[in-house]
Amino acid sequence: MEKHSLRQIGEESSALIKVAVPAILAQLAQMTLGIVDTLMAGNYSKHALAAVGTGANTFMIIFSLYLGLSFALNPMVSHFNGQGQFKQIGKTFQMGQFIALAFGFVTFFILRHMETPLLLMGVTPDIAGLTADYLTAMSWGTLPAFLFLALRASNEGLFSTKAIMICSFLVIPFNILFNTWFIYGGLGLPAMGAIGVGYATSLVWTLLFLFLLIYTYKNKRYEHLDIFKNIRLPKMSLVREYFSIGTPIAVGMLMEVGLFGMIGIMVARYGVDLTGAHQIAMNIATAAFMIPLGLSVAITARVGFWQGKQNYRQMRLAGFCGIGLSVFFQAASVTLMLLFRHDFVGFYTDNPELINIAASLIFLAAIFQFSDGLQINSAGALRGMKDTKIPMIYMAIAYWVFGFPIGYYLAEYQGLKVQGFWIGIIIGLSIAAILLLARFIRRSRHAIEYAA
Repeated sequence: MEKHSLRQIGEESSALIKVAVPAILAQLAQMTLGIVDTLMAGNYSKHALAAVGTGANTFMIIFSLYLGLSFALNPMVSHFNGQGQFKQIGKTFQMGQFIALAFGFVTFFILRHMETPLLLMGVTPDIAGLTADYLTAMSWGTLPAFLFLALRASNEGLFSTKAIMICSFLVIPFNILFNTWFIYGGLGLPAMGAIGVGYATSLVWTLLFLFLLIYTYKNKRYEHLDIFKNIRLPKMSLVREYFSIGTPIAVGMLMEVGLFGMIGIMVARYGVDLTGAHQIAMNIATAAFMIPLGLSVAITARVGFWQGKQNYRQMRLAGFCGIGLSVFFQAASVTLMLLFRHDFVGFYTDNPELINIAASLIFLAAIFQFSDGLQINSAGALRGMKDTKIPMIYMAIAYWVFGFPIGYYLAEYQGLKVQGFWIGIIIGLSIAAILLLARFIRRSRHAIEYAA
C-alpha cells in the first residue's frame, strides 16, 4: 500500500464515514421492513412465516438481477461528478428511470406465475400455494421498487445518502400500520395473513419512491444537473456503458443472492420448523450485513469520485480505508451475535425448538461475518473503478463451484440438513473475499504505476 500520513488516512476515513453512516442506517431501516414482515407473519402463524420467508427468498433471486444493474448508476454518477460533467449526471438519472420501468414491468408478470416453479423445486404444496399468493400481492410494488432503487443509486453517486436514510425511516411506521391492517383485517378488509404482507410491501415501496422523488425534485443542489429537464430516451452510448458496468454486477449479485435464495428454497423441503428457524436466523444475519453493504455504497462513491479526478493514490486510499472500517464494524457485529443470539431469536418466536435451531445457525452466521464484509467492500471498491467483469467470475467460482455444492453435499449426504448449507455459505463467502480483496490490491497498484 502507498504511504499516507495519519492525517490523510483520517480525512479520507471521515469522508467515508460521513457518507457511509446514513447509507448504513438507510440499509438497516430498509432491512427493518423485512424484519417487521417476518415478525408479524410469524406471530400470525407458522405457515405464514414459512410462506413469507420462502417468498422473500424467491423474490430476491429475481429482484437481485435488477438490483445489481442499478448499482452501476453509483460509479457512473460519481465519475461524472469527479470529472465535472454535470449534464451527463442528469442524463444518467433519467436513463436509470427508463430502464427501471422496463425491468419493473417484466418482474411484475414473472411474480404472478410462480406457483408451478416452486412446486417443481420441491416446495410442499401448502407452502407453495400460499407463497405464490404472497408474491402476486407483492408484484404490485415492483414498478415503484425498481424506480426507487434507480433513484437511490443515482443519489448515492452524489453522496446524498442522508436523504435516502430519512425516506427509509419515514416508511417504517407505515409498514407496521399496513401489515397490521392487511394481515389481521379491519375497516372492511378480511384477514389475509401472508398475502396481506405482500400488499403492505407494495404500498411501502410506492411511498419510498415518492418520498425520494420529491427530495430529488426539490433539491436546489441538483438544479444545474437538469434531471427533470429535456427528458428523452437515453443515448445508446450511455446505455451501453450502463450495461457494461451493471451486467457483471447483476450476475455477480445473482450468484450471491441466488446462493442464499436457493438454499432457502431447499430448506423449505425440510418442513415448517426448520424453514422458520432458517428464516429467522437469515433475517438476523442479513440485518448485520446491512452495515458492510451500506459502507460499500460509500466506498464505491468515493473510489469512483477519485478515479474520475484521476487521483489514483487517493482512490486506493479510499478503498483501503473503507475495507479497514469494514473489519472494525464486523468485529462489533460478531461480538453481538455471539453474545445475544438467543435473545435475538426470542424477538421472533417463543417456540423453544425454533429458538435452539435458529441460535445454532446464528453461531454459524457469526463466523462468516468477516468474509461477508470483506467481499462486499472489496467488490464495492472495484465497482468504483468500474471493474466488474472479473469479480463476477470470482463470485461464480466461489458460490457455485465451492459454496453451494459443498453445502448440498453436507446437507443431503452427511445429514447436516440446514447446518450443512450454512457451512457451504461460509466456504463460498471466504473464497470470494480472498479473490476480490487480492484483485483490488493488484488493480489499484497498477493504476498508480500506469499513471506514473
